[in-house]
Amino acid sequence: MSGRSYQLQAYAETKTRMVMTRAEFCKILVAGSLMIRGNGSAEESDRDATQAVEHGLKKLNDVFWLPEIANWVDRPQKDLRAVFEGRMNPPWWSCANVVEGMIDWMNRTSTTSYDAQIREIYEGNVIRGGRYEMLANSMQKNGDWKGQDQQVLARKKKELETPRVNASQFRNEYLDDSGWWALAWLAFYERTKESKYLATTISIHEHMASGWRQDGGISWALEPDKRGANAITNSLFVVLSARLYRLTKNQDYLNWAKKALNWQKQVKLYDGFGIVDRPGHRGDYWTYNQGVYLGGFEALHAATGEIKYLKEAALVVKSMIEKSGIVTSEKILLEKLSTEGWDVGMFKGICARYWGLLARSLRRAKIRTDVAVQIEDVLCASRKAVLALPQKQGLYPLEWQSHSRAEVVNFNTHASAILLLMA
Repeated sequence: MSGRSYQLQAYAETKTRMVMTRAEFCKILVAGSLMIRGNGSAEESDRDATQAVEHGLKKLNDVFWLPEIANWVDRPQKDLRAVFEGRMNPPWWSCANVVEGMIDWMNRTSTTSYDAQIREIYEGNVIRGGRYEMLANSMQKNGDWKGQDQQVLARKKKELETPRVNASQFRNEYLDDSGWWALAWLAFYERTKESKYLATTISIHEHMASGWRQDGGISWALEPDKRGANAITNSLFVVLSARLYRLTKNQDYLNWAKKALNWQKQVKLYDGFGIVDRPGHRGDYWTYNQGVYLGGFEALHAATGEIKYLKEAALVVKSMIEKSGIVTSEKILLEKLSTEGWDVGMFKGICARYWGLLARSLRRAKIRTDVAVQIEDVLCASRKAVLALPQKQGLYPLEWQSHSRAEVVNFNTHASAILLLMA
């Protein structure tokens, strides 16, 4: 399927989903008498969170942004040689989540603070490695250029001349990585109406769809030993397909969304308590799986207007909150399975994003407001906990509850907390 067919369709048809403003969310909190910061009001806490988001994004840029590659890096050293030699890289899929978060934040606050930066990320990374020359120039200016570096640069530039699927249009061999970027660029297309962002989104969708397995489900990756289907890749594919249908009205996308959701149900990823990571697993309830799976239902409701998707999502999220163990007795989100590994630091913020979307959709549809309140309670308690956390060098840590099990602070943990504050 060619992406060009849909790039010029009228944008007016696409604006079917309302975005709740920060002021509207404040009203909901006040109406529910949710006092979430000591003796202060909901408005005060919202003001605190807004300031924390702006400060947190500034800190993320101050510590991790590297203009030479138009992206963030995974460590605060900003070591140009390490980047040139491939020993330091962008936290690729996490960067996509930050981009989507920035877009959502600008939409909700009616600002343009990050538009230029997001455009730079796109132009600098749509062909991955496209900024080798700029990186080399900075290294030369810094006096950090060795004799063999010129040969390495020539080889890297030569590689860029060969068309590559897995290094262009934000696609790579990990289909979940590609899915995160698709959602980010689709959101930027909605914001800007510029067709190149939709074209990138469509090319990623085609890339993901090519990974549909003979026995069902989208593969986690295209490498032969990683062809199994997992929850996150398929949940992302449902969200992406449904959102593309909402924008283009192309039936193929809705068919894909329903097909992937039906597969998830057939293999029982939802076990009555939460979403397991893969078919046949038991009890491995990673928080981002709990969020994005629900995002599929919310996206299908937004695309079709069918209330059944929200009703089912409400039942599922209620069991997650009450039975899965990812919410503490203080109603704070918890990554109960592990504090180890790079990826885990990002998970809770993603869960918060999609739970917030679901709560707002339930409110707009005027159904299961009791469940909306449950979600809001968790998000507000988690937000209060994050705002009270001690920071290390201005960065938020992995764990939000008291008596943390590990002291982990990095790009992902900081970005995750920002996503929560946005939610």
